[in-house]
Amino acid sequence: MTTEPEAIFVVGVSRSGTTLMRRVLGSHSRIAIATENHYLGHLLPWEGARSYFRRLGDLHDDATIDRIVDLIYSGEFQHRSPLRELSPYWRWLTRVIEPDEMRQRLLASDRTERGTFTVLMRVFADHKRKPIMGEKTPAHLAWAHTLLEWYPGARIVHMVRDPRGVYVSELRRRVDEPGSVPYRWLERTPRLLRTFVLGEVSWAWARAEAQHRDLARTEPDRYRMVRFEDLVGEPVGTLETVCRFLGVEFEPSMLDQRVTSKGATKGQDGFDAGAADRWRQSIGPAEEAWLEHALGVRMRRFGYEV
Repeated sequence: MTTEPEAIFVVGVSRSGTTLMRRVLGSHSRIAIATENHYLGHLLPWEGARSYFRRLGDLHDDATIDRIVDLIYSGEFQHRSPLRELSPYWRWLTRVIEPDEMRQRLLASDRTERGTFTVLMRVFADHKRKPIMGEKTPAHLAWAHTLLEWYPGARIVHMVRDPRGVYVSELRRRVDEPGSVPYRWLERTPRLLRTFVLGEVSWAWARAEAQHRDLARTEPDRYRMVRFEDLVGEPVGTLETVCRFLGVEFEPSMLDQRVTSKGATKGQDGFDAGAADRWRQSIGPAEEAWLEHALGVRMRRFGYEV
């Protein structure tokens, strides 16, 4: 369809509802949003898959393609860094797609970094038998201009959530599943863990707000910010607006969701409207005061009360 996007990218600060948006868009009959692969970069740019692939040689050399496929399916590059967790996409790829198919797709590409990224998205969309490809890596917000340069007909959906909710969700995640360094080091000292997560969320949220202002100014037709609170509180109106931005028809099936986040409502049908302000039950007064002090002006720009 002439109005449909070349690709869809879902980005934002971690714990802001990017997974929910990916799942909702993936419920559309024409859209397939791949799980996060951190291809362009992680919180640190050299921790992206692209950087690892660069070290293997020229993409125009068939031997380099062989080395990339071997690296992916050996699982080696996914465990090289203690600073990042395993990106979900690679587990899906090695479980579902045969190495020979990936090799042939990469050999048939234009042998550029963009071409490799396209293959990663296209193989997922083809497996789902849907025409519109896409990808969800929260950290790719930092490379939004690269994505739009590579895919002029693409659309970027930036998920934003109240930083107090982001903090509570991120802290709970790191307590339950410390994962990578430095969280594994900090889990035995709860106070230090809370302080580290508080600083991390403050930095990431402020950075994302600045990126939003830049993209809203320079890419008004290809970039859209969506608040997590609006998605769970008013899903119909929010998704109708998102679909108009994307150039696709709204489909009622997009509302057929089930709560997957941990908590009392896990497994229930529909959207968890209570998730919008459930952070109020868990956040400490000192943490709340810090976030409001550090981010208050930026929060008001997004309509959050301080």
